[in-house]
Amino acid sequence: ITSGNDFKWDATEPTEGTFRFTNADAQVSFAQANNMIVRGHTLLWHSQIPAWVFTDPVTGATMQPSDANRALLIQRLQNHIRGVAGHFVGKLYAWDVANEVIDENQPDCLRRSTWYNIIGPQYLDIAFQTAREVDPNAKLFINEFNSTFGAKRACYFNVVRDLKERGVPVDGVGHQMHNNFEFPPVQGFTDTINMFATLGVLQHVTEMDVNIYS
Repeated sequence: ITSGNDFKWDATEPTEGTFRFTNADAQVSFAQANNMIVRGHTLLWHSQIPAWVFTDPVTGATMQPSDANRALLIQRLQNHIRGVAGHFVGKLYAWDVANEVIDENQPDCLRRSTWYNIIGPQYLDIAFQTAREVDPNAKLFINEFNSTFGAKRACYFNVVRDLKERGVPVDGVGHQMHNNFEFPPVQGFTDTINMFATLGVLQHVTEMDVNIYS
């Protein structure tokens, strides 16, 4: 089982420090009762984030880059991962730690999300390192769409290779695969799988759907 929404930030920590797991717990219980495994989706994304996460407590406005806001947002990120992954420790086989962080139009291939703008690219290291501390046995994934297309594939590969080379605990990559009968080209999928295989990471198709229209 992979939950569409009930493990995301707006569902699990709608207000700071107050965690809510009713729906997610029910899904895990169902899975356990029916001999199914569960993937956690997702600990960090740029979407479905409650407003409080990116709010400067001094001004009440959206955070702007500063040392104080950087420290605060790191703390909020770590607290969230510890609260959510900690709640499910031992019950999930994998986590999509970071979701949709790639932007092939940026020189460093990273999306200019609020996470990036306030913390810098180190937010990925922090997320994976914290998840590993909390649940050392879960497989930790980075997850992305359009990974079967040249520029996006190259950026995704470069980011993951860099993380691995620096010892960041990334166990695998997710390929979302929102497809139709004509998309993506089969060769693109083959090329993607072969390219990432050189990194020695697990590869999962994580969100596959196939539209019958082109």
